[in-house]
Amino acid sequence: MAQNHGSIRRPEMSAPLQKPKPLDVRQAIVGYLIDHVDNPSVSIFEVTIAVREMFPHCELTDWQIGDLIARSAIDAGFVVDFDAVP
Repeated sequence: MAQNHGSIRRPEMSAPLQKPKPLDVRQAIVGYLIDHVDNPSVSIFEVTIAVREMFPHCELTDWQIGDLIARSAIDAGFVVDFDAVP
């Protein structure tokens, strides 16, 4: 599987400027994890940045996005790096 470093797949949404739902964000996070399956750990900070770039109109807080990332990563067997914002 080709790796897509630092990017996240955008799930299908009905309108490009529509605010994403938590399920849209979670699907994008799962896609990111699939693309990075060769790396056993995931950085909450890096994935949060990727989510914010993919969904600039996302109303979820960074904490809520981080929670979705951690839950998805743990469910998939990744080690989660609860890194701090630089």
